[in-house]
Amino acid sequence: MTLPVSVYCITKNEEVRLGATLSRVVDWADEVIVVDSGSCDGTEAVACHYGARFVHHDWQGFAVQKAYAASLCRNDWVLDLDADEVLSDELVSNLKALFEQEPDPDFAGFRMRWVLSQPVPGHPFRHDKSKRILRLYHRERARIEAVPGSNDDRPRVLSGRVGFVPGDVLHQPVITLEQMERKYLQLSNEQAHFLAEKGRRITSARLFVEFPLKFLKYYLLHRQILNGWYGLSVSIVAANRNFMRLAKAKELQMLTRLGEGHGESQSGVAPVDSDRPPRQR
Repeated sequence: MTLPVSVYCITKNEEVRLGATLSRVVDWADEVIVVDSGSCDGTEAVACHYGARFVHHDWQGFAVQKAYAASLCRNDWVLDLDADEVLSDELVSNLKALFEQEPDPDFAGFRMRWVLSQPVPGHPFRHDKSKRILRLYHRERARIEAVPGSNDDRPRVLSGRVGFVPGDVLHQPVITLEQMERKYLQLSNEQAHFLAEKGRRITSARLFVEFPLKFLKYYLLHRQILNGWYGLSVSIVAANRNFMRLAKAKELQMLTRLGEGHGESQSGVAPVDSDRPPRQR
């Protein structure tokens, strides 16, 4: 028997990880929707193999993509899963128990524990700081704001309480360091444009402290120090993404000001005779 829950997942070139994600939900969720932004690998084939509905939607940032995916769902209760996340047996069991009866209408959603999962057994990337994330929510009581260019894809609670479902969402963010760098390059570009368009003020002082502070956050607070050389590498790549989103945004703002200033400097100048050769200096 399926539960009155729609599961949605956004993808691009996720044939390697998507199967593990879908295999944990297709046997109990009423529907599974995969919203793809232009994969050129076997992502669609994997989605279809597991009976998921596959929909293309051009990329406009994480917030728009996930809000669009949620809008396609036919159930009020939706579960937001990334292609690099797999539900543990305990979490699946507790989700089934939760929906044996309709959840209390006082609840807007439920958080779950989000923990690191190794890419493969024995891999040195095995320690990280866990946290609780809101991924199961009622669409009338919580929603993701579809702001173009925004990567803030967290549901905002409109009314009601937020509960907790025991069990883990096993997060596998890294396949290789190269894959991680490519992902963070895209993220830093998108975040930079978003910050620049919003007019976010970025001081030079902030830039000087951004990388070391973010590095220490990942290396010490997120316990990447326990992952040896791999944790060091991951911390550097992650800190660099945070630094570059600000540096790129500041550069975009600078170039905009210079462009505007160049335009102003040209105003009021007599037009140049196109038949006259340029004056040599």
